[in-house]
Amino acid sequence: MGWIVRSRPVVTSETHRPTLFEVFFDLVLVFGLIRVTTFMSERPSSVALAQGLPVLVLLWNSWLVYAWLGNYVRLDVGLIRGGIAVAMAAVFLIGLVLPEVWETGPGTGTPRLILVLAYVVVRSTQFALFYWVSVDDPRRLRTVRLYALTTALSGIPLVLGAVFGGTAQILLWAAALIIDMGGGVLALLLGGWPVRSPGHFAERHGLVVIIALGESLISVGAGVGTRMVHWPTLAAALLTLTVTGCLYWLYSPSAASAGNALTTDSGLRGPGDPRRR
Repeated sequence: MGWIVRSRPVVTSETHRPTLFEVFFDLVLVFGLIRVTTFMSERPSSVALAQGLPVLVLLWNSWLVYAWLGNYVRLDVGLIRGGIAVAMAAVFLIGLVLPEVWETGPGTGTPRLILVLAYVVVRSTQFALFYWVSVDDPRRLRTVRLYALTTALSGIPLVLGAVFGGTAQILLWAAALIIDMGGGVLALLLGGWPVRSPGHFAERHGLVVIIALGESLISVGAGVGTRMVHWPTLAAALLTLTVTGCLYWLYSPSAASAGNALTTDSGLRGPGDPRRR
């Protein structure tokens, strides 16, 4: 284990692409996201939407920081890999307990506290790793410190919401979301999040979308079960496939445009640029 602790992060290059380990992490994250959306879809109401949306966006915000981290250094090497494994376990735990975090009554606070503690592990791990890889870059270090401070502040209403439950939980977790998102914007404006590899950044987002769409189809297939012989069920399943395909076709051109825009904005030369060496 000593070589893991002593290892230094492996800095990525302009041509870096997502690794299989990152795809595995994205798969675990999408499991958590699907659990949130399933919770909301089973309770189609404004209250369920208000309950699930803060958790959904908080998970997404945490994934964004890991995506930036993977853009700077390889996530499948040394100490970084160990930290990501810990974060994956925490995200998986969040997905497991999520359907029970909105229950009310005696003895229902444990799932909420588990979710909050797991989320704290996810965020603490990412900032610890980001701080470690940024010690030689004052600008990035300033960004990490600022965002870590606002994220720590957002943990206060998260914990209080887990303790009180009910309507207070909705309001406090929504406040945590606002603080966390505001901190991310503030860190972006004051410090910036420079892109080292535009191709990696665009492809990483595209892979998450593909995994999410794929898991949605798997969920539909699992829900059909033995009723698949009925024509209405088959028609509904095919309609789901059609909608999923349309979502992919809508996203695909935007992903390509985003990659080109990132390449141009960062001053790097794309793979089709004849001036690239």
